[in-house]
Amino acid sequence: MIDSSVDYKNLPRPTWAEIDIDAILNNINEYKKALGNKVEIIVAAKGNGYGHGMLPIVKAINELDIYGFATGNMYEAIEMRKHGIDKPIQLFAHNFPETADLLVKYDLMPSFVKPGDAKSFADALGKDVALKVWVKCDTGLGRLGLLPEEVLPELEYIRNETSFKIEGLYSHIGPTDSDKNPKKDEYNEGQISCFNKIIDDIEAAGFEIPRYQLSSTYATQRYEKAWYNTVCIGTGVFANAKPQKDSCGLKLKDCLKGIHSRLISKKTLKAGSRCLNMLMENDRVIGVIPFGSCDGFSTRNAGGEVLLNGVRCKILAVCLEHTVLDITDVPDAEIGDVVTLLGQNGESRIDVSEYCERLGISVIEFWCSLSFHSFPHIYVREGQQQEEVIYSYNK
Repeated sequence: MIDSSVDYKNLPRPTWAEIDIDAILNNINEYKKALGNKVEIIVAAKGNGYGHGMLPIVKAINELDIYGFATGNMYEAIEMRKHGIDKPIQLFAHNFPETADLLVKYDLMPSFVKPGDAKSFADALGKDVALKVWVKCDTGLGRLGLLPEEVLPELEYIRNETSFKIEGLYSHIGPTDSDKNPKKDEYNEGQISCFNKIIDDIEAAGFEIPRYQLSSTYATQRYEKAWYNTVCIGTGVFANAKPQKDSCGLKLKDCLKGIHSRLISKKTLKAGSRCLNMLMENDRVIGVIPFGSCDGFSTRNAGGEVLLNGVRCKILAVCLEHTVLDITDVPDAEIGDVVTLLGQNGESRIDVSEYCERLGISVIEFWCSLSFHSFPHIYVREGQQQEEVIYSYNK
């Protein structure tokens, strides 16, 4: 009843997520076609690949002609290097000078985001180390980055007092939820103007910066003038995460093909019986699947629905390792049948937006809530199962 390339019948715990590598490669190639040859792509692999599992994904993407990868977690960057990723890796701001030796050891590029970063890292490494660095400026988001008037002094220090090589200047344009703001375009245009002014000032001072990067997925799809010569794509690698203006004509695919489990129990409870804290007003058929809150499935999903043999079934309760279902409307259900929490089952489908709307969360939060320590994420490419990852048992 499900469209799956996974050999799920022999899983020690019969619950799994299926990740479509071909969809990810398609999405990146869609951006490449839209951007053309003059704009390079950085793939943001942060947050364990936005919850999809970083390593199997970056190993596949590493085959493509892109500039490199980015993450805010040095552990993730080091793991990429240990698993053969040879493209440039940009670190979003997080590390202190005490760990600067790891930047050299693993050929990683830090972000300088505040006055004095260049000096503190040069003091830690020595002024003769030709470390590649990115400089981040704050164009109005207010989170991280040098203020516009602080950029030039920091660049001057790098040029005059260190052997560091400036790989690029970047900022971040607008949060992805800015579609809720009626002045979103005015706000974003202000950031673009600010970035342009910073570029004018530093080029007037004789700097030739190899790369300028302002656009995330959101801005790449919305503002062609904000592409410059480099963009950083995160959510767009995995799906078109939420409806928004798309000036690129992208044909993106969802790489999270499905989250499935199997029915491990089926019983009929008579009217007046109890199921957990619920009193059965009528005879009901109760099913159980091995998937629960320890897997990142919120208890707030009670009252929602899953798919069994193409039929929507109500979620009665979410426990730590199990979820209890009302499967009364599926008389042909048998132990071992596949239950779909996300994706296609028969003629019916549940999309991630259904969960996000019910729980009041973003798609990124949903992705990143899924546990890699309790159920396998299985990667499929060209219709063949490539890799099964469950971190708590693989290490």
